[in-house]
Amino acid sequence: MYSILIVDDERIERRGIKFLLKQTNIELEIYEASNGKEALEFLQKNNVDILFTDIKMPFMDGIQLINEVKKNNIENKIVIFSGYEEFEYAKFATKMGVLNYILKPVNPSEFKETINKIIKDIDKEKKENKIKNMNLDFMKEHILYSLVNGANYTDVVNRTKEIINLDFLKLYNRLFLIEFNNDFFGDDKIDFKNFIHKNLNYEFQYLNLNLRQSLLIFIDNKESDETLKQIGHSIHNIVYKEYKVNCYITVGQELKDIANISESFSKMELTMERKFYYTDTYVFLDSEEIENDINLSNDSILKSIKKDIKLKEIDLLKKDLNMLCNKFKKEDNMPQVYLKFTFSEILKELYKNMTDVKESDFKNDLARLYKAPDFTNVINVINEYIDMINTSDSNDTTIVHKEIESVKKFILENYQKDLSVDILASNVCLAPSYLSYVFKKETGQNISKYIKACRMNKAKDLLENSYEKIVNISYAVGYRNVSYFCQSFREYFGISPQKYRNEGESLDED
Repeated sequence: MYSILIVDDERIERRGIKFLLKQTNIELEIYEASNGKEALEFLQKNNVDILFTDIKMPFMDGIQLINEVKKNNIENKIVIFSGYEEFEYAKFATKMGVLNYILKPVNPSEFKETINKIIKDIDKEKKENKIKNMNLDFMKEHILYSLVNGANYTDVVNRTKEIINLDFLKLYNRLFLIEFNNDFFGDDKIDFKNFIHKNLNYEFQYLNLNLRQSLLIFIDNKESDETLKQIGHSIHNIVYKEYKVNCYITVGQELKDIANISESFSKMELTMERKFYYTDTYVFLDSEEIENDINLSNDSILKSIKKDIKLKEIDLLKKDLNMLCNKFKKEDNMPQVYLKFTFSEILKELYKNMTDVKESDFKNDLARLYKAPDFTNVINVINEYIDMINTSDSNDTTIVHKEIESVKKFILENYQKDLSVDILASNVCLAPSYLSYVFKKETGQNISKYIKACRMNKAKDLLENSYEKIVNISYAVGYRNVSYFCQSFREYFGISPQKYRNEGESLDED
């Protein structure tokens, strides 16, 4: 439906115009004003598609009204209708950009032709603006995707500043990472972008990262930690209600410089790993230190420590061990026998993951731990083993490198198939969690990001060197959901697959 404001000081003239408008059979919301002053007050509060105004009126004439409309940047199509004696005024109005005028008495055929032409112009402009806004959105997503994935901020700015105004980047100050345990975003029945915008009453940019992860990049979000947690729980609840699947949310710390968005995202991914231990917790604050959470159970911390040992993640191991120590110190009424038993279990786990410690030495060290006169000596035994496992880890580098190269080769040869960490891990006889850890440590990126890069570059190659349909290329590079493939391609290269094929060029990937 379109809207029109008729401005004339004579009621009979307004009634005549309304009658002619109804004869066009165009769906219109029709408003009236008896002079320019009244019309301007209405336009300052309401948007209309067409302004239909007389010239000579009391208080404010049509020329003055048009001048004020232009001065206030009020967007609409303006039509002047006037008598022959006012034609000089009408010519003056055309100099102000008014291209439509009708002479009184109004000719019904001319009137209908003018209105139909204006409606066509409005439709054309709306379509062009929609395409322009879509292209701007695609460009924004591409820029943000590049920055999140580690592109140099200065390089991105230099490459895109002539194409798009980058002031929008200054508005973003908070990231929400949404993650699923399955390939949720690959389902062609799910339009998550529109769903989350419709159900979350905040300003944010939606950015899909891969089949399991998406980011919400909030604009000027200064909420308290408690409110941020509530927003996270709201996201989880509306997603579960709609799709009957759990998602996990990490809320990032305030982002003070968009150039640091990749670093902030990496920290959030580490925080997201807590879901491994806290399966009933769906929202994590990146600003929360685990050590400060007095509600953590010893079992949860021990589970975390065992995973750290298995993955040989020494920094996390030391952090989790320190957390357990602090917890025992706070609970200073803990029986000594229980404390030593707990740390003996940690020592056993360390021993199980080492190949250069003799069983007899281990038994001696275990006895040393139980005979330790104080807490410090207990920890010293543990730290000795941590130092040894850290040293032995450096000797495994060559083996790990070969395994990762094997995984990369497998991906390059099988990108068109359904790939998962489980499939890749079984191919090199590693635990999925360990493969994920060593792959990121070795390559600097997670497995899903590597798979996506491989698929995107192959799709680009097929667009350049084949005449295959987009749908066939989507399937050929491992995407069963064509719309998701097109969205991923736009985010990755800043241009749609079809447009890339037509133009034969795209923004260079960082």
